[in-house]
Amino acid sequence: MKSISTQIACTGLFILFSYLCFGQSDPELRRPISPEQPMWLIHIDTWNNPDPQKIIDLIPKDILPYVVMNISLSVSHDSETYRFRIAEDGYEIAKSWLRVCAENRVWAVVQHASGSYKHFPDGDLSIYEELYEEFPNLIGFSYAEQSWGFGDQTPINGSWEDRMDHFADLLELSNQHGGYLIVSWTGNRWVQSINPIAMLKRHPGFRSAASRYTENYILCEKYTFKSYLSDMESLCLGSYLSGYAGQYGIRYDDSGWSDGEGNINENFTMATYGAPFLEHVTLTGQTVIDAPELIWRNCFQEVEEEATTDGYTARKWETFPQFDNVSVDLFRKVLDGTVRIPSRQEVIDRTKLVIVNSLDAGGSDDDLYSSPESLFEGLYRMDGDGNLRDNITFFKKTGRYPTIPTVYQLNDDPARSFQLKINKANYANRWSDISDKLAELNELFPEEYTGDLYAGRHENTWVTYNPYKTDQTASASIPFKYNTAERMELSFSRYTAGVIKEFPGHLTVYLSNYDIKLDPSLKTDIIKIYGCTAEPTVTYEDRGDHQGSIVSKNWTDGLLTVTIEHNGPIDLRISCSGTATNRLTDFTPANLVTPFRPPVYIGAHQYEAETFDYKNIAGIIKRGGTDGAIRNYTGQGYLAFGTGAAAAVRDEVTVLKDGTYKLETRYTVQDQDVNTVDLYVNGTKVGTPTFTATSSLNNWGIQTQLIQLVEGANTIAFIANGSRTETLYLDHIVIENTDSSTDGISNNQPPFAFAGKDKTARDEDGD
Repeated sequence: MKSISTQIACTGLFILFSYLCFGQSDPELRRPISPEQPMWLIHIDTWNNPDPQKIIDLIPKDILPYVVMNISLSVSHDSETYRFRIAEDGYEIAKSWLRVCAENRVWAVVQHASGSYKHFPDGDLSIYEELYEEFPNLIGFSYAEQSWGFGDQTPINGSWEDRMDHFADLLELSNQHGGYLIVSWTGNRWVQSINPIAMLKRHPGFRSAASRYTENYILCEKYTFKSYLSDMESLCLGSYLSGYAGQYGIRYDDSGWSDGEGNINENFTMATYGAPFLEHVTLTGQTVIDAPELIWRNCFQEVEEEATTDGYTARKWETFPQFDNVSVDLFRKVLDGTVRIPSRQEVIDRTKLVIVNSLDAGGSDDDLYSSPESLFEGLYRMDGDGNLRDNITFFKKTGRYPTIPTVYQLNDDPARSFQLKINKANYANRWSDISDKLAELNELFPEEYTGDLYAGRHENTWVTYNPYKTDQTASASIPFKYNTAERMELSFSRYTAGVIKEFPGHLTVYLSNYDIKLDPSLKTDIIKIYGCTAEPTVTYEDRGDHQGSIVSKNWTDGLLTVTIEHNGPIDLRISCSGTATNRLTDFTPANLVTPFRPPVYIGAHQYEAETFDYKNIAGIIKRGGTDGAIRNYTGQGYLAFGTGAAAAVRDEVTVLKDGTYKLETRYTVQDQDVNTVDLYVNGTKVGTPTFTATSSLNNWGIQTQLIQLVEGANTIAFIANGSRTETLYLDHIVIENTDSSTDGISNNQPPFAFAGKDKTARDEDGD
């Protein structure tokens, strides 16, 4: 195989040749994103005190190729000193965890900002460029909830104008390195002047950068505030469809939730994620799935430490059942082809209608930057909900109408291909009341079903869900478009969401409703099929890991009734057909392409001491230690090795080839040198390093040792050979190859090994 240096040289010649022949000067994206290569941002979050290696290990192997780790740095801080609490040194945490991701050849982004607060500066790109250049697996920087905190300027935040200048510069830098700027937006009444339309309308520099470096810009809708929910969706979708954002994503958790009584943040269950995920991915083309953000409630939890067979104690993390049965399972439906993500042009063609907000003077912020106030009323807004600031539910009462985007301008030919373009300035004249709007849009979007269940169709795929937040059943009667039987009738319990795919002789049904918080019992959903010429067959398979489902069928007088009692995801196949003719036949099968892995990383590997296995030590400072006396640590904490004669710690390190490596141990100890700790590599003692006393516990020292390692996994241990009068503190170890040659290290980028089910998309029969 070619060495890294040979491949880099070949790649450079190819880029030069392409530039000379075709004028292509922009680097390729490091990790392309498309409907064929969607991306799931899973968080390694400082709030969870994680061991990044163990979080990566928890991700199912069939999901991992599509996952990008989001290194999420909390902006929780002291309001007087502006010292960060949870992530005291965001730069050091990011660099450390990027090294772990790189070692695993896993893609990663860094989320160093929430609202206006940030760990890395606006205006100085040196840190961003340094990280891009050092880490071949880094694909960008994420800015969460860019809708708050831009008032008072402090050492850790700044003005909105400065942030937009920074975004414009960071888009250009990201383009140079093949990376992304990821922004999530959530709206409320006080911040519409900085929403996605305002970003384009008010800041020419950002508008120019978003237009020029569109593929490097990802905009996600974020559920945080309990208002402007339909507007948020409209503006974020609009930026994508109008040609100012290269990809469109969703960031969902309970932050923006209100229950059926309007109570904020009460009675939430991750079962509610099925509706926006399936609707937006299947019908509006979302290719980026971000979060859940609150991973300590919905993804990963640190559980009781476990004892190893040789007497060490190891920290341990597990997934929450809702992560496995909701988040992972929904994404698996993308991977198996049940959910096909449409292209941008497909979404434009299906949507047909766009609102262009070109107002540039006069009126309120809502007038200048938001959707028309009554746009969603009478269409898909739930009855009883309000408009704009009073719009508190994202469920839709009908799938008859597509999500209507509101845009700043139509920036390219696909954007200009919308069938109906309405300028917001003419909105009130065109539709003086709700009935005028309904009359025109009902002609544009003919009725395809009846009932109070949400049902939206693209080609042969129906997205369905119960839109009520109360314990209320929703139902629908849906005439078939592809299947030759007459129709299906659906009755769904609260928070059931599903995808039904029609084929001439059968249906495939996926239902999701996993809930162990509000109602852990089996819930009942019913599917009826009318117009079959023979008794249908029904098969099913439980998905995920949950209580077994009960599926029964009844065939009476030509009517099939399938009753599904379940609390968790389930697949069904119903073989049914009738005598109908002139059914639709054309549809587009999914065609996923497994993303390539990042290039081999030959830089330093870093392992934080707070994640080591240990025995007989003084303790572990797991997060921050911001209230303690010791500062300037890396990662989220450090380890107090203590003074005991039986203390020992260890960790596993991985290297690419046999050889001599430099081991750097970062430590601090006060008043007295420590030489009573032996160093072991793979069970063999290799030395007794001297940890020279540091001037204070805040001044960390580096102890350097050369060691021999073998390709693959190696165990490094520090084991006391006697007691000490002073406590030794360990911060981290760093492993570096002393041989800078890359000979013998392959830099091939094969697709990830796929360990789950065959991911081949369903064929034209749907099998």
